[in-house]
Amino acid sequence: MSLKVLKFGGSSIGDAEALRRAAAIVRTELPAGGLVVVSALRGTTDSILGACTAAGQGDLASAQAVLEAIRSRHQDLAAELGHLQEVRPEWEPLFGRLEQVLTGMAMLGESTPRGRDGALAIGETLSAHLAARCFGGEFHEVRDVMKTDSRFGKARPQLGAIRHAAAPWLAALAKGPLWVTQGFLGSTPDGVTTTLGRGGSDTTATLLGEALNAEEVQIWTDVDGVLTADPSLVRGARPIPQMSLSEAEALSAFGAKVLHADSLAPGGRAGFRLVVANTLRPGASRTEILPVPPTRAAGTVTSVAYKEGIYLLRFPASAGLEPPMEAARSLEEAGALRFGLIASPAGTLLAVRPETHPAAEVLGTLAASGVICEAGWAVVALVGEGLRADPVAALRHLAALGHEPVGGLLTGSSTVSIAFLVPESRLGELIPRLHDRCVDCRDPSDGSAGLGLRLQP
Repeated sequence: MSLKVLKFGGSSIGDAEALRRAAAIVRTELPAGGLVVVSALRGTTDSILGACTAAGQGDLASAQAVLEAIRSRHQDLAAELGHLQEVRPEWEPLFGRLEQVLTGMAMLGESTPRGRDGALAIGETLSAHLAARCFGGEFHEVRDVMKTDSRFGKARPQLGAIRHAAAPWLAALAKGPLWVTQGFLGSTPDGVTTTLGRGGSDTTATLLGEALNAEEVQIWTDVDGVLTADPSLVRGARPIPQMSLSEAEALSAFGAKVLHADSLAPGGRAGFRLVVANTLRPGASRTEILPVPPTRAAGTVTSVAYKEGIYLLRFPASAGLEPPMEAARSLEEAGALRFGLIASPAGTLLAVRPETHPAAEVLGTLAASGVICEAGWAVVALVGEGLRADPVAALRHLAALGHEPVGGLLTGSSTVSIAFLVPESRLGELIPRLHDRCVDCRDPSDGSAGLGLRLQP
């Protein structure tokens, strides 16, 4: 049997209508059974984190109010779908457990990463039980298979242990049942709950696809696949029918929001087909991410990506490399994303995006110590397999920037992308200009050169 794994995020199962749409997709895509991975209902994770924060500050009443709101929302949704009586016996112990966790945090006056992971697991498990009822499948506990280390909040999957633990699932799924499980969660060798961090549910789906020898993993979201640019900036942005794993990795690294980089690695190792599709428009265009690159004309660019909110930290040459390296380590440990570290005889430039409050605090400490920290920058990347075939094209493409105030080039080790730093204020004009100067948008499935953006001479 060729196995498919489908993943639905919180926005794809956020209300009764969304769950009915997802159920119809499951019936179409998995008529002979398979595996479905679901996230918590939209907004639940943030609500639980808010409750944990309140409880950790000793405000148990506020935490309990959030808990009751979560309980009411889930029960109302289950009742609307006609499944409340079925899921109530499965849910009540989970609500009781969440109350115990929050009470314990309030008593200790502390919300630890381990405690938060235990609380967040309840949101994922509530939705998985409901989805199993809606889809006509069986719930199975992902923590039985998804083995990780004990780095709570951003646990690292242990690939060998996952494949070993997945062997019973592999044998059972070969018989054709429909199973539903949670995303985002794992467990330590001692059985303690962990979470996988950003993009965790996508990563769960692809890791399970790898361990279960899946033929295809489908990520169902709210856009028509991966686009040639951000549609909020580029009206002519369109889905990319097929793209390479390298292109997807580069887009993810430089700001594309459809997939997280951690979710792409299993496809590269296992060679399954990864599909991104739109829950709101199941019949619309999809993007297939292939282990074997589609044909691209030399010099073409597949997509233009960007990420705003970048800070540039400037270190003088006299500081050497240790201070910027130490700053990069401290920021990343606090949750910042590093987009570049450029060292030259004139000094060192560190480009980061503080994703968390602790990272912003580290940034403030560095600024107070005398490090020059400039806000208001963005990173823009041109991505395409055509750049691999014609590396010099990347330099020609920079001519489109004209007299733009470029803060630095972030070429990295990838041969399918070139990135550069520009002021955030220029994105609204620059991204459409880069995107619109293109031709050759044929579908690679018809044997042509393939969709891509080729800057006109």
